[in-house]
Amino acid sequence: MAFVYDQLRRLEAEPLLEDLARGFTAEAADPAWFLGRQWQLGEHLGEDASSPVRVEYRPSVVPVDPYDGDPRLDPRVVPAEAIVESEPEDFWTAGRRVAAGRRVAAALAAAGRPLPADPALVLHGLPVPYDLLDGSGLDGRELWRRRAQLNLQEAWFGDRPPVPEPADLWDPAELVYDADFRAAGVGLALRRHDGGDLDWYSVDAGGPLPAPTPPRPVSVLAARATYPGAPAPRWWQIERARVDIGGYPPDPAHFATTLLLDLVLSHSDDWFTFPVDTQAGHVLTLTEVVVHDSFGDTWTLAPPADGWSLFSVAGLDHRSLVVWPTVATPLVGSAIDEVTLGVDEDANLLWAVERRVTGREVPSERPPLPQPPASAPAQAPPAFAYVPTADVPPRWHPYPVDQVAGRRRYVQARAADLTASPAVLAPEPDSDLLYTDPATRSGTPVHQIEPAAIPTDGLVLERRAVLGRRTDGLPVLWTQRGRRPLLTPPALRLRFDTLEPVVGGP
Repeated sequence: MAFVYDQLRRLEAEPLLEDLARGFTAEAADPAWFLGRQWQLGEHLGEDASSPVRVEYRPSVVPVDPYDGDPRLDPRVVPAEAIVESEPEDFWTAGRRVAAGRRVAAALAAAGRPLPADPALVLHGLPVPYDLLDGSGLDGRELWRRRAQLNLQEAWFGDRPPVPEPADLWDPAELVYDADFRAAGVGLALRRHDGGDLDWYSVDAGGPLPAPTPPRPVSVLAARATYPGAPAPRWWQIERARVDIGGYPPDPAHFATTLLLDLVLSHSDDWFTFPVDTQAGHVLTLTEVVVHDSFGDTWTLAPPADGWSLFSVAGLDHRSLVVWPTVATPLVGSAIDEVTLGVDEDANLLWAVERRVTGREVPSERPPLPQPPASAPAQAPPAFAYVPTADVPPRWHPYPVDQVAGRRRYVQARAADLTASPAVLAPEPDSDLLYTDPATRSGTPVHQIEPAAIPTDGLVLERRAVLGRRTDGLPVLWTQRGRRPLLTPPALRLRFDTLEPVVGGP
């Protein structure tokens, strides 16, 4: 009997069974045990509450006006990034510069009119890999700029750039984008945009929109909010084990992250959402939201007493939200220009170092430090050797501090080689990022930078070509300027010329 008693108290796996489905179902032999555990944990203390089933809301949309009244810059069609970040001469791609130059050359040859021998009219400075065409023909962009001087007909160029060119919204002193949109007479100010995606939080409004006419109500079904890591709606329902809650970084702009924080702090699973149908390039306003629950009751959602809202635009009513047309998956090219900026506290100036120009990496290494003095015999009298300061590397452009119109600014300067007679100035920058007006490069005013725009660790400025599509399916190409932080700023550690004692010999 002892042997039989052991068999009754011990659970053993049966390797001869072929049905794996029962093992995966995790059957419970005593359901009352689950009920007891629920009672111990207080899970039977529920609320006689309902759940939202249907939502009825009244939406009104107000279009954002075309920028500067230009119908080609309509936010309902053109992505907001392309409107804000476009450069005035984005039309002149490498292909258009080559094609227009060939058309004009053929027209001039047919008319028997030679052009003056001017190297500036020949293709030059094309980005990689189009640099192979440098010097191979006329530059259509330069010919267009000087068409009146050279007496060229506009019909010879084929496709002509837009007139007028889009405004350059890049602030070369603050190193950010600034733009002013309008909707129904209300200003939407975009300030200190670093480049990249625009969203509802990118602009501040000058005030609420005018009261719209009462729109027709829209009825939709409510659904429980779901996202990776969301709690299951039923007790003892097993969540997905592969979800790593600790792997979600905090993001105040991400709605799911806010729900995840609520889950971790209070284990709440009572979030519901409902879809709102709207249009890109408009300001959406919900004038009334009524919730119908499973008990047949209706609840009109009222604004919070303190005006707090998870998604709100500063200046607008808390029920309004700006919906921008954005490029979901743009094609972003490699850096055309790259410049690193950093404050050198030892030299008390700002260094702008060109790392990449027109798609090519350029040399900007530091020169080797001066060699130590040669040895001298021990019996010789003390001797000294003259050691000059280290030379400024190529592509390192100094910006000393100066007062401009009563403001403290870093002003672009040029290093000089004083060992030559007369002194030789270092070359000017080649990157468009270091000019106030890249189109003319007149040098007046000289490029200036606001000191507050440069963080302690420095930053990187880049220009990249971006290709996307408009809401009507047509492609749109623009050049994006952006900034990102550095880990350490570039520093040269300049010092004065010194006399170093000659080291004695043995």
